[in-house]
Amino acid sequence: MEGLTNLMEETVLHKISQLWPQTNFCQCDQCRLDVAAYALNRLPARYVRSLTGSMLHKFDAQSTQMDVEITAVVYKAIEIIGEEPHKNQNPS
Repeated sequence: MEGLTNLMEETVLHKISQLWPQTNFCQCDQCRLDVAAYALNRLPARYVRSLTGSMLHKFDAQSTQMDVEITAVVYKAIEIIGEEPHKNQNPS
């Protein structure tokens, strides 16, 4: 639907960029998308359709509790995908 944006997606991708370089796991695009999908399926969606909604989400996402929740889910996703990278890749 045009005009809707899930800001949790942007927040999760930013958190992945912060946490992933601190690991030795595969950091290819496929693994990045797997990590994002894992995390986004475990966090609440934050759909907005206006700049005001976007600003409210960014304020909420910076709260300590929300940041801890997002960080924990993203870190778990990185560990799980990192342990078995390319698990769902189809053989050629």
